[in-house]
Amino acid sequence: MKPTYFLLPLFLLSVLVACAPVAESESLPTNTPRSPESISTPTVAPLPQPSASPILPLAERPCFPGENSIGIPNPDPNGPAFHQVLIARSSDGLTWQTDDRVIIDKASVPEGVRMPDGRWIIYAADGTTLGGPGLVYAESLDEGETWTCGKINVPGADPDIVFLPDGRIRLYFIEFPGPHSLTPEPTQRPNLVRSAISSDGRNFVVEEGTRLEGVNYTDPDVLRVGDTWFMYVSTGPMAWAAQSSDGLTFELIGQVNDGGAVSSSYLFPDGTLRHYFCGNGGILSAISVDGAAAWLVEPGIRIVQSPDVQMVCDPSISSDGRGGYWMVYKIQPRGSRE
Repeated sequence: MKPTYFLLPLFLLSVLVACAPVAESESLPTNTPRSPESISTPTVAPLPQPSASPILPLAERPCFPGENSIGIPNPDPNGPAFHQVLIARSSDGLTWQTDDRVIIDKASVPEGVRMPDGRWIIYAADGTTLGGPGLVYAESLDEGETWTCGKINVPGADPDIVFLPDGRIRLYFIEFPGPHSLTPEPTQRPNLVRSAISSDGRNFVVEEGTRLEGVNYTDPDVLRVGDTWFMYVSTGPMAWAAQSSDGLTFELIGQVNDGGAVSSSYLFPDGTLRHYFCGNGGILSAISVDGAAAWLVEPGIRIVQSPDVQMVCDPSISSDGRGGYWMVYKIQPRGSRE
């Protein structure tokens, strides 16, 4: 089962690699993967405090920017300018319901989190030029009834959030090679997974160094299982696992799935480690016995691709704080690029 993805240059955040087709034979990582059996349990290190540099101030960007907001001629017909962000809800992580309400228009690769103070924030790649470069965010103070949007000038794409033990959040993102680190180029230079830190979810500082790098790596998906951090990255329809003892320096383990990628992984209260990913027919799910093991695909489709939609992808799973779960994801309606 090989879902369709697209990897085309984008004027801005170039997040298209997250949702778009890449030839499987051309998407192999440059790192030499090792089998999970050869990975020893890492020594647990204290939470590091790397140097960081401030991000530019927040800028305005409406949730529904209008038809004339894209800002460049002839935008990529499969890019974020034609994507929409939606929410589905579930009580068990397997059966999901959505009202098809669009939360952010012209945005892609969303990451949704519920903050400790009850706010919901969705981060996504921006399909417009409004507010300058950076990620668009949507924030709700009333459990998703109403949303306000703006820009967070994190200089990259494919956001993923992890809560740190000290109460801050870390946002992992992809930095593409090139003079402005925003646009992917036809090159064998590696994409970089980098990170930024925030105490409030809106004002970030970028941490020094890279977390992982590899040719065609996209869509970091990070979670902590016990004292070990796991990161899943995508190369087209293939998912790869890496691990770390501190959340900052990751080492590739190997391939964990070849039938779909662009994942969001969640550790449920009963110990089930479930991976949601873009697959054939919509958003699928798989489980693994630990963070390094191959994924075992579960039957059924979590979010079905309806006939009026040409793409459903980029899931992001979060607890709703009341025993249920939210999935933030993106669609591309049919005819949106015509």
